[in-house]
Amino acid sequence: MTALLRYQTAILLRSHRWIFPLIAYVLLIAVGAAGSTSLAETLDWSGAMLVPVVAFLTRAMLTAEPDAARACVSAASSPVRAQFATLIVPLGAGTVVGVAAAIFDVLTAEAAAKVPDGGLAGKVTAALQHPGIVAGGLTIALVCLLVGSAVGALCNPPLLRNPAAAMLSTLAAIILALAAGISPANAAISHTTAQVADPVAAHWPGPAALLGAVLLLAVTWGVSVLAATRRDTWSHSSS
Repeated sequence: MTALLRYQTAILLRSHRWIFPLIAYVLLIAVGAAGSTSLAETLDWSGAMLVPVVAFLTRAMLTAEPDAARACVSAASSPVRAQFATLIVPLGAGTVVGVAAAIFDVLTAEAAAKVPDGGLAGKVTAALQHPGIVAGGLTIALVCLLVGSAVGALCNPPLLRNPAAAMLSTLAAIILALAAGISPANAAISHTTAQVADPVAAHWPGPAALLGAVLLLAVTWGVSVLAATRRDTWSHSSS
């Protein structure tokens, strides 16, 4: 499995398909940082924007490998392992991006609380004095990360093979994930356990949002792996 993960990571990096999602994410969190009034709101925004970023990273991985190369990898390992590796790599990339965004938010957003010394050191000190704000933001980011991965797995090959249909479905699913009330990502962003007026309040997603994101990821990944297994098994038998 380690070799498969390295192989898929190399495909992602060499394909350069990560550049557009990364640039888009940087622009989005910059806009969010400029318009937010507290560190918690900035973390909420950067976490929410992980949904489209991870969805398109997952799409990039599911469409980057040529059919012949995918068939060879599936035959050498197994269709299940090959598909899991393809889904794990963009999820890991999204995790790295999300952690980097959280660090950026702490350094650039309004300080979590008043501190004697200003500047970057003061913002880091304020964040350390209120760890719940950062922890709540990272939890929301985790929910959105899982939802974004689920969207990418559900709306792209091997489940949707038509490029136009897959792209439109991915965009529509991202909008629903952020706007629909039944979405775990929307529930995580909307649900807070503190008063918005409190600048040092930590925003925590409800437990139902986290559980829903985990279940959604498990179902979509399972369906994607089953479809990939059937596709690769049929291609082996036909050849």
